[in-house]
Amino acid sequence: MRKGRNPNRRAVLVAVVACALLAPTATAQTVAKKTGSGLKLPEVETWTLDNGLQVAYLGRHNAPVVAIHVWYHVGSKDERADRLGSAHMFEHMLFKGTTRVRPEEHARHIDRVGGSENAFTHQDTTAYHEQLPSEYLNFTCELEAERMRNLLLRDEMIKSEREVVKEELRVGIENSPVGQGFRTFFETAFTVHPYKWLPIGTKETLDNTDAEYLQWFYDNYYVPNNALLVVVGDVTEEEARKCADEHFAAVPKGKDPPRPADALQEPAQTKKRRKVVDAKQIGIIIGGYHVPAAKDDDMFALEVLAKVLSDGESSRLHKRLVRKDAIAVAAAGQLFALEHPGLFVTFGVYMSPDQGDKVEAALADEMALVQKTGITKQELQKAKNQLLSDFVFGLEGVGGLAQQIGFSWINTGDPAWFLASMEKYEAVTLADVQRVAKKYLNESNLTVVVIPPKGAGQ
Repeated sequence: MRKGRNPNRRAVLVAVVACALLAPTATAQTVAKKTGSGLKLPEVETWTLDNGLQVAYLGRHNAPVVAIHVWYHVGSKDERADRLGSAHMFEHMLFKGTTRVRPEEHARHIDRVGGSENAFTHQDTTAYHEQLPSEYLNFTCELEAERMRNLLLRDEMIKSEREVVKEELRVGIENSPVGQGFRTFFETAFTVHPYKWLPIGTKETLDNTDAEYLQWFYDNYYVPNNALLVVVGDVTEEEARKCADEHFAAVPKGKDPPRPADALQEPAQTKKRRKVVDAKQIGIIIGGYHVPAAKDDDMFALEVLAKVLSDGESSRLHKRLVRKDAIAVAAAGQLFALEHPGLFVTFGVYMSPDQGDKVEAALADEMALVQKTGITKQELQKAKNQLLSDFVFGLEGVGGLAQQIGFSWINTGDPAWFLASMEKYEAVTLADVQRVAKKYLNESNLTVVVIPPKGAGQ
């Protein structure tokens, strides 16, 4: 975000099937079918301009609003190791002026017509999004096309935004036990792949980031052939095509963007890793297991398992650690579904120093239990119901739909992938859940970071 990075790293819906590349012509691909639950799905049209810009359109005509997103296939994993935080700086800098738009005027233009705008940085993407009355579709496309290639990288602007990101680093990581814990966790869980660093960067690498590198980064990644334009809302497909053609088609195609992370495949973990860091105000145990990339078929069963273990107060981890054993004040987890292989994470938060070992043991015990006995039919159905509920609510708003389209494109190459997700979730069996638990939730594949709470006198 312009005033702070989006804290939600959860990919909207995990991807599972390897998808073909979008057709490089104006021929549209259409997805429109019903799930096994009888839910009628919307339609997504996709096409590609001659300069490589991919476009996704979804009509929603229940309110006179439109969401316009531009997703760039560049995130923190694409940065040079000594220039970390560059993608995050661009999240801010694209609001700071182009050859035709003065600094901060992009946002002010959107605000003046009753819209909202923001951006976020992710390991795999940097995305810019607006939501506003549908009559301003063309106006917003013009603004987005302008900053795709006409950003003015001025020294004073770079210096200012560097300090803004460093302040976010101080608040969100350095002064946060949770932030510090997760930074250490990712640095420990990944030894080779650039997922080991967070999009916020470090003070040292931010200070090292100069105008020359930022210009190179902009010229290589902020190009139409590395972007997806998403239009969702109360406009026609013809209007969306006209918007793309009039404002983006003339933007020159760039070279194929570098993909340094593709050559940095994380080796299989064969031994448990455990690290204890300095004591903080609260105690946290973070445990994580390596899992496949978002488009792998196993991710559906892993998402079901994540629901059973960690979604809500009736989840296994909460019931065991918080309610039954009373050793933690919170216990949950998250499946990090990413373009490259990600992580299945669990955590427990506790207050007393003597509870840490118990929390760590209980988390491990719950993983071993699901490997041994699986989950119940009732838990399986409940998880599927939760996933269906998440999916249906995700179809309600134009902004949420545009976000799902964007993450689908980043994770699989197919903007419409998420529409097929419910059928995949519905097909998950008890045997599937137990199989993925045995395959991935093993101690040899586990990384643990312990943040002990400060005891008396500390």
